[in-house]
Amino acid sequence: MKHAAVGCLIGLGGWLAMACAIAGLLQSRQAHRLVETIGVSAFAGLAGWAALNLLYASFRCWRERAALAGGIAGLPPADGARAVLVGTIEARGEVLRAPLDGTPCLAYDYRVTEDRGSGKRRMHVVHFRGAGLAPSLIRTRTGRYPLLTVPDLECAALSTPQPGRVAAFERYLRATPFGGPDSAAQELVNRWTDADGAYRSDVAYSRLDAVDLRQCQLVQQLVRPGAAVCVIGVFSAARGGIVPSPSWAAGARLIEGSVTQVMQTLRSSATRRLGLALVCAMLATGLVAAFIGDGQARPPGHVNRTFPVAYGPVPSTSASARSQSSSACPSVRPRATYRA
Repeated sequence: MKHAAVGCLIGLGGWLAMACAIAGLLQSRQAHRLVETIGVSAFAGLAGWAALNLLYASFRCWRERAALAGGIAGLPPADGARAVLVGTIEARGEVLRAPLDGTPCLAYDYRVTEDRGSGKRRMHVVHFRGAGLAPSLIRTRTGRYPLLTVPDLECAALSTPQPGRVAAFERYLRATPFGGPDSAAQELVNRWTDADGAYRSDVAYSRLDAVDLRQCQLVQQLVRPGAAVCVIGVFSAARGGIVPSPSWAAGARLIEGSVTQVMQTLRSSATRRLGLALVCAMLATGLVAAFIGDGQARPPGHVNRTFPVAYGPVPSTSASARSQSSSACPSVRPRATYRA
């Protein structure tokens, strides 16, 4: 939980720092008041902070791609650094059974969801989710390294027909204890911090008798024994394998496929995130530019008020002035005046 709290504070702090920097520039360079810059600074700061995070994620994908080339060349991983292991995954004990089809596997995750409503009232509801990892190791050209943390899986989607998934999951539900919605947050923390390489979790957000599984989407990923994989994570020389990351935001990843497929996946991910970073940066720049342009288009001394403001009492008009005005414009009645 500490890592999650630190990550949230870093994200919020970065957003506020970006917003304050934009507000400061607008006040010092454009002579705007603080109240006028709050809205544009908040939105532009959010877009700018998102652009920086996406840019960093893109750079990390390119760096992992370069590290993958080192893994192919047979370079040993460095202690405490983010390593890339390329090889096959093997069991160190008993294997697991995938919940949606019973396939023997070393790692899986699944999710049962349902789309309810339509139009603006359409909702995506999660009913069940879970993950599992059997004790396993990665065999590479430089040695065998145990997988001691629960990785995020990037594998092919399940191809079992829907009726078969429903029947298999109903059997799994009857034989498996599930945690409730109140345990969902702690389950994520346990997954991020697990360090022995054996893990299972199942969380239920709904009762089985209240869910029609035939109307749900049952999605599952799994890794079979002997599959070609690429594991990206923090390497510990003391433990000899991939361990949990000190930062929850940089967890381990397991990508199934050949080296060529993994290289293509990392390249497309880096390119996609770089494109999104540019879009967010353009959005932030456009918001600030529109705000500055709107300020320059206003005449000097313009005050944005809906109604006029009286700054003092209305001066009275003498009787002679009223009579002169009436004779000059007999068709116009003099306005009533009020004395403060």
